[in-house]
Amino acid sequence: MFLVSFLVLAGNNSVFSAKNKEKKNKKSKNTEQTQTTEETAVQPTEEEGVKLPSSSKPRTFFYKIEEDIIAGVENGSPDSIRNAVSRIKKTDGDYQDNEKVLIFIATSIMEIVWPSEKITWERVEAPEDNPYSGAVKSAKNGVFDSITGNVDFLATILPALVMLVPNTNQNVYAQCVDSIATALEKNPDSVLANYLAGVYFEKNENNLKAQDYFRNAYEKAGNSMEIVLAYTGVLVANKQSLEAKNVISRLNFTNPDDIRVLKQNAYIAFANKEYSSAENYVAKVLQQTPNDLEFLLFRAKIFIEKNDYIHAGSLLDMYARQNDTNIEYLILRTRVQLDWSKNTTAAAETIEKALRLYPSNEDALMLATRISSMTDSPVAGKYADELSAMVLEKNPDNKEALVYALEGLVQRENWQEAYVISSQLIRDEQNASNPDVIMQHVTVCIALNKKNEALDFATRAYSLNSQDETIIQAYVYAFSEVNDREASLSLINSLLNSSSSKMKSYLYYRRSFLQRSGDNELADLRASLIANPRNSDALFRMYEIYYSKEDYRKAQYYLRQVVAINPNDSTTRKLNEALTQLIK
Repeated sequence: MFLVSFLVLAGNNSVFSAKNKEKKNKKSKNTEQTQTTEETAVQPTEEEGVKLPSSSKPRTFFYKIEEDIIAGVENGSPDSIRNAVSRIKKTDGDYQDNEKVLIFIATSIMEIVWPSEKITWERVEAPEDNPYSGAVKSAKNGVFDSITGNVDFLATILPALVMLVPNTNQNVYAQCVDSIATALEKNPDSVLANYLAGVYFEKNENNLKAQDYFRNAYEKAGNSMEIVLAYTGVLVANKQSLEAKNVISRLNFTNPDDIRVLKQNAYIAFANKEYSSAENYVAKVLQQTPNDLEFLLFRAKIFIEKNDYIHAGSLLDMYARQNDTNIEYLILRTRVQLDWSKNTTAAAETIEKALRLYPSNEDALMLATRISSMTDSPVAGKYADELSAMVLEKNPDNKEALVYALEGLVQRENWQEAYVISSQLIRDEQNASNPDVIMQHVTVCIALNKKNEALDFATRAYSLNSQDETIIQAYVYAFSEVNDREASLSLINSLLNSSSSKMKSYLYYRRSFLQRSGDNELADLRASLIANPRNSDALFRMYEIYYSKEDYRKAQYYLRQVVAINPNDSTTRKLNEALTQLIK
């Protein structure tokens, strides 16, 4: 059952096992019975170079070695391996071949799987004419040994060590899935098997399943540096950075300045938004390895989060001399151009380069979406809602992408599609209380003449949070669209005296639509601009009024102020250019 579960979770890699199972089902009952006997008592023959006495007990290559010693090596944790080797160790060095092979296996596991652990015993030369030595040597050469026969747990699991060998071809990983699954079926408590299962899932970007197996290994061998680093790594990836901090803090490192520990602490601190702490760890890493480009870039990322764009820019310039096509570099460069330089043109060019090199990168798509939403212009040939759709296709739960999609659809006045997105957003409890989402949904409903729905929604939001100015604005907007003029004026006037300057500006702006004379309308708009001279809605309304009166110079006076406030809005820039041509 455990094998089937693992293979299902492993996805397409279970195809091989499914085919084998199908072949087995075609065999006769007698053949199945014979095979069952063989599987529980597979034994090397004399022709294979190992002479075994007859016995009714299932025998393996290690049958003369005490079972708990073999179990210690199969468990595979650093402590259990050390204990097993200490029990088999002989002062005179007079080992049997099977003992030599078992020590060789134990030593190889320590070297490949637990490199931070010291090997405290003398190495022995093991015979090579056995599946165990062959599997280990193949793994060290980056090759998965598929001819071990799976005669026991160790013969089954050893080929999968290839995943931990540097520079192994990723195509080899798929070959390991059956080996790991069968090993877990034989020994579900093995630290080694659980750790390798975690490695397999992590390499296949299934961090949730990787976390399960790393946790199993951690619960049985929580003092292993490799297990703690692997476990905390997937905890961070799964947005459980506080738990990662607790786990790594409990490990008693013999060398706290080990660079792997410093790096992991830096990542965990960053994930917990402890940027000063993260910077301290990064500084220690760069003291040991000043040419570490990854952490040079990571330091720039920390500076950006701390709004220290000057230092971040300097580090990005240093990094670019070595590599100006790295996706992380391009994303950080875009953020500096966007958030510090306010240069949306340069930011768009940088993120377009990123998308040419990495067309499906979610972070790059999100930045492109943000820029398109800010400028009401296409980035890499697509508008905000189109870019968001690409993100949502791969990650339907990305709420930020939904928000940007909504903004893009509203800007392009694609009200029907905007309504679908805004309705989806407000079904989520967190987004349903987001003031910007509330205002967008009200705006969309009113545009589609769903005014009662807009008022019902805005009223509920206002009753839950009557202090937020954006929610107040949404409520006033919906109320004035549904109720009569007198009731709307009464509401607005009741709010004016107790409001901030910014809120008064909005209320005068909304009241201007209720006035019956042009003079009163202009008076309210002027009052709105006195309260907040940067109210672009009021400025744009002044432009519209004077444009309709064909007073183009006054219209341009107000429109230019809108452009100055929103220099990235392509729509207002185009209107200003057209008005300039009209005046000429």
